Amino acid sequence: MRSMDATPEAGPTRRRFLAGSAALVGAALAGCAGGDGDNGPAASPSADGGSAGASTTSTTAAAGAASGDATLTAADFADLGTCLLAPEQTEGPFYADVGLERRDITEGLTGHPLRLGIRVVDEECAALPGAVVDVWHCDVDGDYSAFSDGAGSSDDAGEGTTFLRGSQVADADGIVEFATNYPGWYRGRAVHVHTKVHINDAEVLTTQLYFPDDISDEVFTEEPYAGRGERDTRNEDDGIAGDPAAAGNLLTIRSPGSDTVGLVVLGVNPDA
Repeated sequence: MRSMDATPEAGPTRRRFLAGSAALVGAALAGCAGGDGDNGPAASPSADGGSAGASTTSTTAAAGAASGDATLTAADFADLGTCLLAPEQTEGPFYADVGLERRDITEGLTGHPLRLGIRVVDEECAALPGAVVDVWHCDVDGDYSAFSDGAGSSDDAGEGTTFLRGSQVADADGIVEFATNYPGWYRGRAVHVHTKVHINDAEVLTTQLYFPDDISDEVFTEEPYAGRGERDTRNEDDGIAGDPAAAGNLLTIRSPGSDTVGLVVLGVNPDA
Protein backbone atom coordinates (compact mmCIF):
# COMPACT_ATOMS: atom_id res chain seq x y z
CA MET A 1 0.00 0.00 0.00
CA ARG A 2 1.27 3.41 -0.80
CA SER A 3 1.34 6.35 1.65
CA MET A 4 -0.85 8.49 2.03
CA ASP A 5 -21.21 2.86 18.88
CA ALA A 6 -35.82 12.60 21.01
CA THR A 7 -37.16 9.73 18.95
CA PRO A 8 -35.96 9.50 15.41
CA GLU A 9 -38.11 9.10 12.36
CA ALA A 10 -38.35 5.53 11.17
CA GLY A 11 -35.44 4.67 8.92
CA PRO A 12 -34.99 2.14 6.15
CA THR A 13 -33.97 -1.44 6.69
CA ARG A 14 -30.39 -2.28 5.75
CA ARG A 15 -31.59 -4.02 2.56
CA ARG A 16 -33.53 -0.94 1.41
CA PHE A 17 -30.72 1.31 2.59
CA LEU A 18 -28.13 -0.50 0.49
CA ALA A 19 -30.45 -0.80 -2.49
CA GLY A 20 -30.80 2.98 -2.59
CA SER A 21 -27.13 3.72 -2.17
CA ALA A 22 -26.25 3.26 -5.84
CA ALA A 23 -28.66 6.01 -6.87
CA LEU A 24 -27.36 8.32 -4.14
CA VAL A 25 -23.78 7.76 -5.18
CA GLY A 26 -24.56 8.26 -8.86
CA ALA A 27 -26.05 11.63 -8.06
CA ALA A 28 -23.05 12.52 -5.91
CA LEU A 29 -20.62 11.58 -8.66
CA ALA A 30 -22.54 13.63 -11.20
CA GLY A 31 -22.46 16.63 -8.92
CA CYS A 32 -18.76 16.29 -8.08
CA ALA A 33 -17.25 15.90 -11.52
CA GLY A 34 -13.97 17.74 -11.59
CA GLY A 35 -13.86 18.05 -7.81
CA ASP A 36 -11.26 16.72 -5.39
CA GLY A 37 -12.28 13.06 -5.65
CA ASP A 38 -8.82 11.52 -5.51
CA ASN A 39 -8.68 8.07 -5.28
CA GLY A 40 -20.53 1.26 36.53
CA PRO A 41 -19.76 -2.42 35.47
CA ALA A 42 -21.48 -4.08 32.58
CA ALA A 43 -24.41 -6.36 33.20
CA SER A 44 -24.22 -7.74 29.65
CA PRO A 45 -21.71 -10.46 28.60
CA SER A 46 -18.04 -9.51 28.77
CA ALA A 47 -16.74 -5.97 28.24
CA ASP A 48 -16.41 -5.34 24.53
CA GLY A 49 -13.64 -6.83 23.38
CA GLY A 50 -6.53 6.13 10.62
CA SER A 51 -5.57 8.39 9.18
CA ALA A 52 -2.67 6.77 10.73
CA GLY A 53 0.64 7.66 12.10
CA ALA A 54 0.43 9.69 15.27
CA SER A 55 -2.80 11.64 15.48
CA THR A 56 -2.37 15.35 15.99
CA THR A 57 -4.40 18.06 17.66
CA SER A 58 -4.78 21.58 16.44
CA THR A 59 -6.62 24.74 17.45
CA THR A 60 -7.13 25.53 13.77
CA ALA A 61 -9.79 23.51 11.95
CA ALA A 62 -9.42 22.37 8.35
CA ALA A 63 -11.37 24.51 5.90
CA GLY A 64 -14.52 22.38 5.65
CA ALA A 65 -14.48 21.20 9.24
CA ALA A 66 -14.39 24.75 10.57
CA SER A 67 -17.57 25.88 8.87
CA GLY A 68 -20.32 24.55 11.11
CA ASP A 69 -22.75 22.53 9.04
CA ALA A 70 -20.55 22.48 5.95
CA THR A 71 -19.92 19.06 4.50
CA LEU A 72 -16.48 17.58 4.95
CA THR A 73 -14.43 17.13 1.79
CA ALA A 74 -11.35 15.18 0.76
CA ALA A 75 -9.26 18.27 1.57
CA ASP A 76 -10.16 17.91 5.26
CA PHE A 77 -8.52 14.47 5.31
CA ALA A 78 -5.52 15.30 3.13
CA ASP A 79 -2.94 15.79 5.89
CA LEU A 80 -3.88 12.91 8.18
CA GLY A 81 -0.78 10.86 7.49
CA THR A 82 -0.20 7.38 6.12
CA CYS A 83 -3.16 5.38 4.83
CA LEU A 84 -3.37 1.92 6.43
CA LEU A 85 -5.75 -1.03 6.41
CA ALA A 86 -7.72 -0.53 9.64
CA PRO A 87 -7.42 -3.32 12.21
CA GLU A 88 -10.30 -5.70 12.82
CA GLN A 89 -11.57 -5.29 16.40
CA THR A 90 -14.49 -6.85 18.27
CA GLU A 91 -17.97 -5.39 17.79
CA GLY A 92 -18.59 -5.99 21.51
CA PRO A 93 -21.86 -6.99 23.17
CA PHE A 94 -23.78 -3.80 22.34
CA TYR A 95 -24.15 -3.91 18.55
CA ALA A 96 -27.69 -3.50 17.13
CA ASP A 97 -28.63 -3.02 13.48
CA VAL A 98 -31.21 -0.26 13.95
CA GLY A 99 -31.44 0.48 10.21
CA LEU A 100 -31.40 4.27 10.60
CA GLU A 101 -29.76 6.32 7.86
CA ARG A 102 -29.11 9.67 9.49
CA ARG A 103 -26.40 12.20 10.06
CA ASP A 104 -27.50 13.49 13.49
CA ILE A 105 -27.54 10.57 15.93
CA THR A 106 -27.82 12.54 19.19
CA GLU A 107 -31.64 12.38 19.56
CA GLY A 108 -31.35 15.51 21.69
CA LEU A 109 -29.02 14.03 24.28
CA THR A 110 -26.80 16.40 26.22
CA GLY A 111 -23.07 16.18 25.65
CA HIS A 112 -20.02 17.81 24.16
CA PRO A 113 -20.75 18.26 20.42
CA LEU A 114 -18.66 16.09 18.12
CA ARG A 115 -18.56 16.06 14.33
CA LEU A 116 -17.26 12.63 13.34
CA GLY A 117 -15.86 12.33 9.84
CA ILE A 118 -14.78 9.00 8.33
CA ARG A 119 -13.24 8.56 4.90
CA VAL A 120 -13.32 5.00 3.52
CA VAL A 121 -10.59 4.00 1.08
CA ASP A 122 -9.25 0.78 -0.40
CA GLU A 123 -5.81 -0.81 -0.20
CA GLU A 124 -4.52 1.66 -2.80
CA CYS A 125 -6.00 4.59 -0.86
CA ALA A 126 -8.67 5.18 -3.51
CA ALA A 127 -12.01 6.47 -2.19
CA LEU A 128 -14.88 3.96 -1.91
CA PRO A 129 -18.11 5.82 -2.70
CA GLY A 130 -21.25 3.94 -1.71
CA ALA A 131 -19.69 2.23 1.29
CA VAL A 132 -22.21 2.02 4.16
CA VAL A 133 -20.75 3.02 7.52
CA ASP A 134 -22.45 2.18 10.83
CA VAL A 135 -21.40 3.86 14.08
CA TRP A 136 -22.51 3.36 17.66
CA HIS A 137 -21.13 4.47 21.01
CA CYS A 138 -22.06 5.07 24.65
CA ASP A 139 -23.57 8.24 26.12
CA VAL A 140 -22.02 10.50 28.76
CA ASP A 141 -22.93 7.95 31.48
CA GLY A 142 -21.27 5.08 29.66
CA ASP A 143 -24.56 3.52 28.51
CA TYR A 144 -25.50 2.18 25.08
CA SER A 145 -28.96 2.39 23.54
CA ALA A 146 -30.94 -0.74 22.56
CA PHE A 147 -29.90 -2.66 25.68
CA SER A 148 -31.53 -2.62 29.12
CA ASP A 149 -28.14 -2.88 30.82
CA GLY A 150 -25.65 -1.03 28.70
CA ALA A 151 -22.24 -0.83 30.32
CA GLY A 152 -22.84 2.01 32.78
CA SER A 153 -26.27 0.57 33.70
CA SER A 154 -28.03 3.92 34.15
CA ASP A 155 -31.80 4.30 33.83
CA ASP A 156 -31.37 6.16 30.54
CA ALA A 157 -30.61 3.12 28.43
CA GLY A 158 -33.13 0.48 27.52
CA GLU A 159 -34.41 -1.89 24.91
CA GLY A 160 -36.04 -0.12 22.00
CA THR A 161 -33.91 3.03 22.24
CA THR A 162 -31.67 4.06 19.35
CA PHE A 163 -29.63 7.06 20.54
CA LEU A 164 -26.05 7.41 19.34
CA ARG A 165 -26.45 4.88 16.52
CA GLY A 166 -26.80 5.42 12.81
CA SER A 167 -25.60 4.76 9.28
CA GLN A 168 -24.48 6.87 6.34
CA VAL A 169 -23.65 6.14 2.69
CA ALA A 170 -20.21 7.40 1.67
CA ASP A 171 -20.20 10.20 -0.90
CA ALA A 172 -18.09 10.43 -4.05
CA ASP A 173 -14.98 11.01 -1.93
CA GLY A 174 -15.71 8.03 0.34
CA ILE A 175 -16.74 10.34 3.19
CA VAL A 176 -19.46 10.00 5.82
CA GLU A 177 -20.13 12.49 8.58
CA PHE A 178 -22.06 12.17 11.84
CA ALA A 179 -23.26 14.83 14.30
CA THR A 180 -22.98 13.26 17.72
CA ASN A 181 -21.70 13.80 21.27
CA TYR A 182 -18.28 12.99 22.63
CA PRO A 183 -18.58 9.48 24.14
CA GLY A 184 -18.41 8.98 27.88
CA TRP A 185 -16.48 6.18 29.51
CA TYR A 186 -17.13 2.96 31.37
CA ARG A 187 -14.95 0.70 33.45
CA GLY A 188 -12.22 -1.19 31.67
CA ARG A 189 -12.36 0.62 28.34
CA ALA A 190 -10.72 3.61 26.78
CA VAL A 191 -12.98 6.20 25.14
CA HIS A 192 -14.10 4.79 21.79
CA VAL A 193 -16.62 4.65 18.95
CA HIS A 194 -17.59 1.39 17.27
CA THR A 195 -17.91 1.22 13.49
CA LYS A 196 -18.66 -1.23 10.70
CA VAL A 197 -18.16 -0.79 6.97
CA HIS A 198 -20.32 -2.60 4.41
CA ILE A 199 -19.72 -2.75 0.66
CA ASN A 200 -22.30 -4.32 -1.66
CA ASP A 201 -24.16 -5.76 1.35
CA ALA A 202 -21.00 -7.45 2.64
CA GLU A 203 -19.35 -6.51 5.92
CA VAL A 204 -15.70 -5.70 5.17
CA LEU A 205 -14.59 -4.13 8.46
CA THR A 206 -15.54 -4.05 12.13
CA THR A 207 -13.30 -1.85 14.24
CA GLN A 208 -13.21 0.82 16.94
CA LEU A 209 -12.06 4.44 16.83
CA TYR A 210 -10.17 6.04 19.71
CA PHE A 211 -9.58 9.56 20.97
CA PRO A 212 -6.32 11.23 22.05
CA ASP A 213 -6.23 10.98 25.84
CA ASP A 214 -5.38 14.64 26.31
CA ILE A 215 -8.55 15.66 24.46
CA SER A 216 -10.67 13.27 26.56
CA ASP A 217 -9.07 14.68 29.71
CA GLU A 218 -10.14 18.16 28.63
CA VAL A 219 -13.71 17.20 27.67
CA PHE A 220 -14.26 15.23 30.87
CA THR A 221 -13.64 18.32 33.02
CA GLU A 222 -16.94 19.65 31.61
CA GLU A 223 -20.48 18.85 32.73
CA PRO A 224 -22.21 16.49 32.37
CA TYR A 225 -19.06 14.33 32.18
CA ALA A 226 -17.26 15.73 35.23
CA GLY A 227 -19.73 14.33 37.75
CA ARG A 228 -18.73 10.76 36.93
CA GLY A 229 -15.24 11.14 38.32
CA GLU A 230 -12.00 10.04 36.79
CA ARG A 231 -12.01 7.30 34.15
CA ASP A 232 -9.98 4.21 34.88
CA THR A 233 -8.63 3.30 31.43
CA ARG A 234 -6.53 5.20 28.93
CA ASN A 235 -5.61 4.06 25.43
CA GLU A 236 -2.36 2.44 26.49
CA ASP A 237 -4.15 0.42 29.21
CA ASP A 238 -6.98 -0.85 27.00
CA GLY A 239 -6.59 -4.51 26.07
CA ILE A 240 -8.56 -4.04 22.82
CA ALA A 241 -7.18 -0.72 21.63
CA GLY A 242 -3.58 -1.83 21.15
CA ASP A 243 -1.70 1.12 19.68
CA PRO A 244 -4.36 3.07 17.75
CA ALA A 245 -1.93 5.76 16.64
CA ALA A 246 0.21 3.18 14.87
CA ALA A 247 -2.73 1.06 13.67
CA GLY A 248 -4.60 3.94 12.02
CA ASN A 249 -7.75 4.08 14.15
CA LEU A 250 -6.88 7.03 16.39
CA LEU A 251 -9.02 10.04 15.52
CA THR A 252 -7.32 13.26 14.55
CA ILE A 253 -8.98 16.04 16.53
CA ARG A 254 -9.38 19.50 15.08
CA SER A 255 -10.80 22.64 16.67
CA PRO A 256 -10.89 21.15 20.17
CA GLY A 257 -13.26 23.11 22.37
CA SER A 258 -16.99 23.66 22.00
CA ASP A 259 -17.28 22.15 18.50
CA THR A 260 -14.85 19.27 18.30
CA VAL A 261 -14.19 17.62 14.95
CA GLY A 262 -12.79 14.07 14.85
CA LEU A 263 -11.45 12.68 11.55
CA VAL A 264 -10.08 9.33 10.44
CA VAL A 265 -9.25 7.54 7.19
CA LEU A 266 -10.22 3.86 7.28
CA GLY A 267 -8.47 1.57 4.82
CA VAL A 268 -10.54 -1.52 3.97
CA ASN A 269 -10.26 -4.48 1.65
CA PRO A 270 -13.44 -4.25 -0.44
CA ASP A 271 -13.16 -7.94 -1.29
CA ALA A 272 -12.79 -9.09 2.33
